[in-house]
Amino acid sequence: MITEKQTIHPLLKPYISVAEGIAKTFGDFCEVVLHDLTDYSSSIIAIFNGHVTGRKVGSPITNLGLEIIKKGLNGEDNLINYSNTSHLQKPIKSSSMIIRDEAGNIIGCLCINIDTAYLRVANSIIENLISIEPANQKQEEFSPSINDLQEQLINEAIDKIGKPISLMDKVEREKFISYLDDKGLFLIKGAVQTVADLLKISKYTMYNYLDKAAKEVD
Repeated sequence: MITEKQTIHPLLKPYISVAEGIAKTFGDFCEVVLHDLTDYSSSIIAIFNGHVTGRKVGSPITNLGLEIIKKGLNGEDNLINYSNTSHLQKPIKSSSMIIRDEAGNIIGCLCINIDTAYLRVANSIIENLISIEPANQKQEEFSPSINDLQEQLINEAIDKIGKPISLMDKVEREKFISYLDDKGLFLIKGAVQTVADLLKISKYTMYNYLDKAAKEVD
C-alpha cells in the first residue's frame, strides 16, 4: 500500500520502495511499516502486509513507537529483534529503526514485524532466525487512535503508582509524570495539558515537574 498523503518528507520517499522490497522478499507474514514522525496521530504513511497487525495508512503511532522515539532523542536509534504480539495474539518478531535528516533530527521510523506463527513449526535450520533475547521482550499496543494511546499510557502510570491520581502525594505525582515522560507520552501534542488537567495543576507546574525529572536523569 502506497501512502495516501499528498506530501511527505523527501528523505522518507526512498524508504517506501525499500519497505515494499523487504515485504515482498519475505512474503505475506512480514509486515513493513514506514512512519512519518511529524504527525503521531496518523504516522503511518506506507504499510505492506498490514494484515499482520491490522493497521493501515493513517493509523497512529503505538506506545512502543513513542518509547523508541524517546530513546532516539537520547541517541539510541534502533530496537532490534524484540518479541511482540499481534492484534490476533500471534507471536511477532519486530525491529524498529529511527530515520534522521541531515541535521540529526528524527523524521521517521522503519518497522519490520514478522508473524512467526508459521516459522515456529519449521525445523531447527530457522531457529536462529526466530530466536529472541528475553531481555528484549516488549509489549506493543496497536491503539486505534492517539487518544486511546494516551489513555492507555496514563492508566499504565496509575497502575505503576498503585493508587488513584486524587490520592497521590507530591512524590508519587513526580513518579507518575516521570513514568509518562519515559514512555514518550509528552511527545504527543496536547498531552502536557491533558495530564495537568488530570492532576489539577497548571501547565507551568507540569513543566517544572518535567524539568526536575530531566535533571534527575542527567
